[in-house]
Amino acid sequence: MTKLYKKSSYEYISSLRPKFQARVDVSSIRKSFAFSNKIVPNKDDNTLGTSIIYSQGSDIYEIDCTIPIESKKEPKPESEYGDAFTGVEGKPLAPKWVYQGETVSKISYLGSGYDTTVLVMSQNGSLGWFKDGIKVPFHIVQEMMGPATSYSAIHSHVRPGDLAVSDFSLSFDNETIVKSQSNGTEEESILKIVDNAGKPSEILRTIRVPGTNITHTVRFFDNHLFASCSDDNVLRFWDVRTGDKPLFILSDPQNGRLTAFDSSTVTNNLFVTGFSTGIVKLWDVRAVETATTDLTNRQNGEDPIQKEIANFYHSGGDTVADVQFSYTSPYDVVTVGGSGNIYHWDMEYAMSNYDEADLGNLPQEASEELQAQTLKFLHTGGSRRTAQQKGFRNTVAYHPVVDGLVGNVDDDGLISIYKPFTVNSE
Repeated sequence: MTKLYKKSSYEYISSLRPKFQARVDVSSIRKSFAFSNKIVPNKDDNTLGTSIIYSQGSDIYEIDCTIPIESKKEPKPESEYGDAFTGVEGKPLAPKWVYQGETVSKISYLGSGYDTTVLVMSQNGSLGWFKDGIKVPFHIVQEMMGPATSYSAIHSHVRPGDLAVSDFSLSFDNETIVKSQSNGTEEESILKIVDNAGKPSEILRTIRVPGTNITHTVRFFDNHLFASCSDDNVLRFWDVRTGDKPLFILSDPQNGRLTAFDSSTVTNNLFVTGFSTGIVKLWDVRAVETATTDLTNRQNGEDPIQKEIANFYHSGGDTVADVQFSYTSPYDVVTVGGSGNIYHWDMEYAMSNYDEADLGNLPQEASEELQAQTLKFLHTGGSRRTAQQKGFRNTVAYHPVVDGLVGNVDDDGLISIYKPFTVNSE
């Protein structure tokens, strides 16, 4: 069954400009966004209750919202904004958690089934573990010297500017964390493998990535295999159980700076990369690995021939600031432009023309047909978005349970949740 999109219509959209108990200049504060996995059906009004996790500066909020339950009838495009935030609109919000002295840059929601409810990273690369009922972190990995604290900390004496780009990823079983950051030198960035099971926050191993200033993105493919993406335009693939050398690498210097990548949690094999030139590429990690051991045409020491499945592009060369796979669909992807625009892609057409046993026809180039078949929806934020607004990492998220539901926070603090209008075609 294929999903057909109406490119200018929403099945549902609702927005909130939250008010806060403390007076702040929202536009000047770093923000991040995630969904919880809470789902509370209400048959009386045919809605689902869920919540978003939103941070600004050191404050982290959980904001309840409701969305319509899909009916068996064909959905109709909504021309007006919904009322998902009726319960909180106009009410001053207080933070549920506070990461004192830090600026939160990324949130991962684990849920009530774990001792940890949310895991967050600060702008300098520190990690904080939070749970319901306790406002401050109960575990931390601290990466810069700060105020006196009773928490055990791992200290790195580095310049704050060099830690401005950092990331973390959880293994599929949530038992292992890999985090990345600059080492404060011009010679190497570092990865840290962190326990999230027996002794949460314990550093299990430190891996140095020579020849890189920054490793800006890390992603797991399963419980053990993960990849790191650095400013030398190289993806390195590692196993958390083995030594300090990558299993294999992917070097892709052809299309500007490699700025973002994400791996699919549904297929375990697909990943997408994004570039400063607006190029987007779809890859199969199995083909990338195979190419490193294929000695065909490499008798003279040539680099491996590693080809993507297909490539696409943002209009006008809009820089790829972030990319995220859906948690519920193997082929749905959103990319965030430097403009703040959110591009919705359906990779099913490209995958239908892909045969991993026949790599000679790769890649599928970004033709008009491929672009039209794959780029399904564009969320622009309407006329309120200005040329000065920018897209940032970790400000757009798929819902982990509700298929196709996306949320984001704009540069000016407007929170939106929406679902593109789609119909099913046999």
